[in-house]
Amino acid sequence: MEFLKYLIIYVIFFLIIYVLYYRLAVRPIIKNIRRKNKGKKVKRERNLPTEVQFLKVYYKVDIEKIGVIRVLRILNFVNSFFLALLVMVVLPFKEAWQKIIILVVLMMPTIWFVYYFLAKYLKHLERKSDKNV
Repeated sequence: MEFLKYLIIYVIFFLIIYVLYYRLAVRPIIKNIRRKNKGKKVKRERNLPTEVQFLKVYYKVDIEKIGVIRVLRILNFVNSFFLALLVMVVLPFKEAWQKIIILVVLMMPTIWFVYYFLAKYLKHLERKSDKNV
């Protein structure tokens, strides 16, 4: 019963984070890309969020082959997943200072871990798009 309660809370947090992240971060970028790309080729480097730049530079993922909008949607899902997971980890603690310390300690390793596997998946999509061309 306790597990079911935490699962329901996790799903609620995931959906809230997913919708907020999409509305505030992803949708404006997608609108901007679509508006600027009507009829002409535009450099998108400045419009991309830091996460995409990180995947591009550090993991050498070719975002253009996969599609910028597709990568943004995948990033929205992955970021919502691990942020909701971190919220669920600190939820049982009572004191705010404990929650902050645990979040600070877990945030960077979680980002590196999740983005490593995300880069592997995006590399797979990149190779898959090469075969289709």
